[in-house]
Order: sequence, then C-alpha cells, then structure tokens
Amino acid sequence: MVIDYRLIAKLLAPALFLFGIVAFIPAIYAFCNDSKALSAFVATGILSLVVAIICRSIGKKAGPNTSLRVLFLFTTSLWIIVSLIAAIPFYYQLPDLSFAQAFYESCSGLSTTGSTVITHISERPQAILLWRGILQYIGGVGFVVLAVVILPISAMGGMSIFKTESYSFDGSAKFTPHLKTMAISLFVWYLAILVLCSFFFVAGGFDLFKAVVTALSTVSTGGMAPMDTQMNGTGPFIQYTTIFFMFLSSCPFLLILASISGSPTLFFKNQQVRGYFLINFTVAVIVGISLICVNEYDFEKAMRIAFFNVISITSTTGFSLEDFTLWNPLASSLFLFILAIGGCSGSTSGGIKTFRLQICFSMLTTQLQKLLHPHIVSEPRFNGKVIDPDTLSSVITFLVSYMIIAMISCVIACSLGLDLGDSITASVSCLSNIGPAMGPTLNPSSDFSKISDPLCILFSLDMILGRLEILPVLLCFTRMFYKR
Repeated sequence: MVIDYRLIAKLLAPALFLFGIVAFIPAIYAFCNDSKALSAFVATGILSLVVAIICRSIGKKAGPNTSLRVLFLFTTSLWIIVSLIAAIPFYYQLPDLSFAQAFYESCSGLSTTGSTVITHISERPQAILLWRGILQYIGGVGFVVLAVVILPISAMGGMSIFKTESYSFDGSAKFTPHLKTMAISLFVWYLAILVLCSFFFVAGGFDLFKAVVTALSTVSTGGMAPMDTQMNGTGPFIQYTTIFFMFLSSCPFLLILASISGSPTLFFKNQQVRGYFLINFTVAVIVGISLICVNEYDFEKAMRIAFFNVISITSTTGFSLEDFTLWNPLASSLFLFILAIGGCSGSTSGGIKTFRLQICFSMLTTQLQKLLHPHIVSEPRFNGKVIDPDTLSSVITFLVSYMIIAMISCVIACSLGLDLGDSITASVSCLSNIGPAMGPTLNPSSDFSKISDPLCILFSLDMILGRLEILPVLLCFTRMFYKR
C-alpha cells in the first residue's frame, strides 16, 4: 500500500478530538449569555468527538512509519474536515446563510483570510463572533506548526530555507529544536501575545469581549473584527496597538523565540525580517506622503492610516481602516502591488512570503552579473548562504503554481458572472489569505455576502490552497501521488 490510510485516520483522531473540545468554549459562553446558540455548538463539539473516535478505531492497526504522502494527505484532509464541521454553527445559527456561505465563513476563519459573508455583524450572537475569533486563532497556530514541522522537511515551495533558520538556534540561542519543545514554546508565545494584545485593547477602551475577539483576529492575522465598522471609529491608541501586533504576528515565531531566549540580534540580522520591514516602511511612507499631498491629511493621521493599511495587507490580516481604493491613484496602485506579498515564513501570515521574493531577486541579480561577466562565479544567496538548487526549483515551482491557480480561479469567477476586477483581486486575496479585494464591488468597504454559492465554494478552495502553500494540496489530487 502506497499510503497507509489507517495512519491518516490515527493522526486525524487527536486533532479532531481537540477541535471538538474547543467547540465547547463558545457553547459554554452561549450557555452563560445566549442560550439560543448553545445547541449548535454542542452539536458541533459532539460531531467532532464522534468523528475523532471513529478515526481512532480505524487507526488502531496503523503502521508506525509516517511518510510525506501521509503528512500531505493528513494535512489536506484535516483542513477540509475541520472546515466542514466548523461551518455547522454558522449554518444553523444564521438562517440567512446557505451552507456554501457557512463553509466560506469557516474556511475564511481557519485560513485566517478574514473576508466574510455575514452582514450586520454587530447584531449577531456573541457566541458566533467568538467562534469566528477562535477559528482564526486555531488556523493561525495550525499553520505555524505546519510551516515549522511539515513544509521544511519536504522543501515544499522553498520552505527548507526556514528549516535552516529555525533549527540553527540550538547552539547560538540555546533554543532546543525538538518538536515537543517547539510546540510548547510556540503555544506559550502565541498565548502570551494574545493576552498582551487583549490587555492593550481593553486599555484603549474596548470592552473585554470585543478586546479578546479582536485580539484573536489580530495575533492570528485573520482580520475578522467583531464589529461592522472594522477599525473605523477606533482611537489612535487602538490603531497603533493593532499595527504593532499585526507586524509582530507576521514575523517568524521561532526567530522571535530564539531572540528572546538569548540572542536578540538574530531577529534584526535576519534577511527576511529586514526585507519585510523595508517593504512595509517604504510603501507606508510613500502612501502617507501621497495622503498628505493629494488628500490633505495631517502628518500623524496620514502616517498612522498608511502604516495601518499597508501592514494590514502585507501581514494578510485584512483589517479595514478607511477604503484605500478611494484615496489616490498612487496609493491604490501600491496596494495592488503589495496585495500578494504576504508576511514572513513561520508566522501566521499567508501570501507568497517575503523570503521567496528575496530569493527571486537574488536569482535576478546573479543572472544579470553573469550576463555582464560570463565567467564569474556567482550564486544566489539568502542570509549570507548559497541557496541550493532544490530550493531555487521549489520557489519557482511555487510561484508558477500560484500564478496558474490564480488565473484559473479568475477565469472561473468570471464565468460565474463576477466582474473582471473583482475576479482578479478576489482570487489573489483569497489565495493569499488577505481578506479585502480591490474590485468595483468587492473592496475594503464591502463584504462577500452578495457572491453566489458556486463562488463561495471556489474562493473557499482558494483559501485552503493558499493556506497550505498550494503544492501539498495539488499533489493529493494527482495520479502520481497514489503510485509507487
């Protein structure tokens, strides 16, 4: 047998069991505050636990060896199954949603995309808003584990670069790279920044519920705020807090932990972090200057709003603060440019990732040098090290697959009746797990509530593909994957 399906079931069992337990958190909240939503979450928790028990019984006779094929199929299966189960509360508690829309909402949360089909958010049951926040939080840490453990092992999409970074801390920073230690450290850090972010939101004037749910959306770079106005109407303190935690959450978690544990210079010396900071700073300053000169904003407001929106997009959080498509042509074009960039590897961010763009730029400069000096010995480098051919090939493969999937999604969206501008930007936004699109009808001022059910399914698949780095999911749907 090429793939041990019993082993996949065995791996699914504990993950689904934990998810079932998590589903009882909003159930408890609903019991204390809004009993109408209680049954939906209890049913979700019970269903997840039952499926976990079935998977456990199937996996009792599973083999001991875990292959890459098993890991890829397990990851893809887990994301799809959890997304389907997570859609149940949305479907039963919000009667104006079809199941396709409920599935879209759960995929958007778990992939930390943040776009929504729910209207009048502030009027919805608080248990549902809490559920959206929890899904984002789970999806954020779930992808970090995926990026740290599975993708680097396979060199998928060039993520072996991150393996080199994260595993090099053992000697210099005294950070033990064993999986159990890493998992505990990641969880503690993730929980710590959630608590800290919630504290600052409360200090900024949010009530406890709004502070916690918004913090869940911020540190996961999900962007599903529990209010219709998003960040419009909030004070500068809240906005500056959000800027800081969006940026922090889009930086490599293990690199931050290594810096905290004894080598603070590691964070600032890292090429990816420096490049990510430079992109954000440069674009935000240019946008801010354009707001001052063209839109007549004062300096502080222009820079605050510019940095907020730029980091919101590059971190793939997707929080909205004004509609940047209405500012000026320069600002709008810059946002279109950064739409697919994404944050750093090993963070909660989606997108292409900064390190891949840096590798491509290194390849470009190396090729230009060789054109001028054919006999020169020059190789693409990242963080001062020569990039191996397998990583270069993986990066190119990822970028090609990204463009192909985006184009296919755009064509299908157009065939389903969506405007070309909406189709392009919505496909890129969902594939990069950003949230807002930049079309005439789908933009930072609107939601996805008016798109058809087929479009909901299409964009949901885009979100899952983008969150799982495309290639592992595509492999699961090829014939070669199931052959020896």
